[in-house]
Amino acid sequence: MKRLALLSLLTLGLAVPAFAEPATLTVDFGHFPKGTTCQVFGTTGRVSLKTGKEIEYKIKGDTGNVSFRCMQPDGRRFDVATGSLLPQGNFKLVAMQINQDNHAHVFWDQGGLQRRTIPGILNWN
Repeated sequence: MKRLALLSLLTLGLAVPAFAEPATLTVDFGHFPKGTTCQVFGTTGRVSLKTGKEIEYKIKGDTGNVSFRCMQPDGRRFDVATGSLLPQGNFKLVAMQINQDNHAHVFWDQGGLQRRTIPGILNWN
């Protein structure tokens, strides 16, 4: 009986995703050359785009498996998957800044602003 209960707990633990989906995810592509364009994939949520000095996406709903495919003016392309960058926990808003020098800053509120820097996030094609 003990083994069955332990096995059930382990199975349940494997079925739960490691990262919860925030209600809103903002992703800002900073320090990329002017003319860089991106497409968003892996969401059925509402996506809004703001361009100017930087490219900023705001995604509401279905944020756990979002990825981007981007192209720079010189023709170089890269992909970035944001789902694995999400912090563990249940947060209403997570903000990310993706930088061309291949790292991301991830921000969320957990009784105060939290920040994590993650290197090696761009997959160049």
